[in-house]
Amino acid sequence: MTRADRPFTRITVHHDGMSAFTSTSEEDAARRLESIRQAHLGRRPEPFGDIGYHYLIDPAGRVWQGRPTAWQGAHVSRQNPGNLGICMLGNFNQQAPNGAQMAALNHFVAEQMHRYNVAARNVYTHQELMPTACPGRSLQRYMVDARRPGGAIAMA
Repeated sequence: MTRADRPFTRITVHHDGMSAFTSTSEEDAARRLESIRQAHLGRRPEPFGDIGYHYLIDPAGRVWQGRPTAWQGAHVSRQNPGNLGICMLGNFNQQAPNGAQMAALNHFVAEQMHRYNVAARNVYTHQELMPTACPGRSLQRYMVDARRPGGAIAMA
């Protein structure tokens, strides 16, 4: 893993892209996070060294610490320096995020924007930085709207 050598200037939103996930159980969410962590540790040709995202948000709206922010994330190939990674648990090509998850995303992204002085124009989704289906159709649509004037992220 690489130490973070610069302040965060961007935020990138992801989905985990596994199966649909709607459980609000803390135990189920912990198992899901560990599954993601194990997948990242086993990644080939180059394992990530830990979970690649800095934070993850479960369907109950809980925000989980992933990779400590002292370490560079591993969530957008070749674009990780200065990039805070936030992952929503679920597959948003198969489901839509629920209200608790969206409220937590709005609040948490706004907090991080203020903490690191990141403008709304520097809040991205994974597919806006490289070719991928992440963060899924429903979350992508939401993020586009949230950054428009008057949207939840634009007003943060």
